[in-house]
Amino acid sequence: MSLKRPNRSDLLARTPMFQGVPAERPEALAARAGMVKLAARELLFSKGDRGDRLYLVTAGMIRVGVVSADGREVSYGLIGPGHLFGEIAVLDNGPRTADASALDPSELLAFERRDVLALLEQTPECALRLISILCQRIRHADQLLEDIFFLSLPGRLARQLLALGDSIGHQPVSGDPVTIRMSQQAVADHMGISRESVNKVLSKWEQCGLVSLWRGQITIRDRTGLDRLLTGE
Repeated sequence: MSLKRPNRSDLLARTPMFQGVPAERPEALAARAGMVKLAARELLFSKGDRGDRLYLVTAGMIRVGVVSADGREVSYGLIGPGHLFGEIAVLDNGPRTADASALDPSELLAFERRDVLALLEQTPECALRLISILCQRIRHADQLLEDIFFLSLPGRLARQLLALGDSIGHQPVSGDPVTIRMSQQAVADHMGISRESVNKVLSKWEQCGLVSLWRGQITIRDRTGLDRLLTGE
């Protein structure tokens, strides 16, 4: 028997922004939401575009980042099911600050700016939770800058793998190794470095038993060992 797919109101109610908010609030917003479907690697919006929609990922994975003048990609984050993105331009009515594209085939709920602002005016709890989400993103950006200045490449890669493992990793049973279904090229793009640099470090770690590598995926086998690379032990 197939599982019942959550409806739009249920999906909204499960997001951090709506936890503990009266049910009629997410229901009203969900009724006005549009559905967006993206193929793998399809672009949703580009840096500089008008930001008139807030998005909620319901399936798949969205990559948010920028492309430099010489073609290098740098990711700011991966947004998975149950999480919002696109809030900066919606709140300040400015242009998009980064590109957003689908890493996998994805489905999104899209909320018009006027509906989001009306909700925030009517429901201060949602506004406070959205501020909290923005603060988390700022903290994440600060951590990225700190890593670039103070961590070696192995340290940066270790932190990235641990973060990816926590956010999108697959772990069938608690305590088992965590598998990240991303290619080495995708991880390199996510960090804004070359695939060769990532492969050199990962190959050494595989020999040491920290990770194992397979086509399109990286498995963390020794989380404690990767943690030591961050603390310098």
